[in-house]
Amino acid sequence: MTVKKVEIKVDINCGKCNSAILEAVTVIEGVNHISLDEEKNILTVVRTMDPVCVASRLKKIKQKPVIISVGPPPKPPEPPKPPPAPEQPKPVCNCKPMSPYCASCDVVSVTTYESGSGCTIH
Repeated sequence: MTVKKVEIKVDINCGKCNSAILEAVTVIEGVNHISLDEEKNILTVVRTMDPVCVASRLKKIKQKPVIISVGPPPKPPEPPKPPPAPEQPKPVCNCKPMSPYCASCDVVSVTTYESGSGCTIH
């Protein structure tokens, strides 16, 4: 059988009725989820089952169940997609060109003779 969501109208008059309904339905084999809306008097059961099975179980505890709807269970919500990462701006270089040497470095100059016979390093 497929998983179904069954909504059943029940009579909830007090906390004892609430407990009795929940106990009666939880003993049914294969129940995935149970919720009881006390304001609307609606019992919601999600499981692989025959809705009549739940109704007959509720009749045993002196309830007068009315099946409101039978259908597929709600799909789980999709996880939110992370927002796209903002593009990182490309770094802009505001640097000044570096000088070939600093004041603390020694300046080396190479001088060659016009004749090409040698050089002098200063």
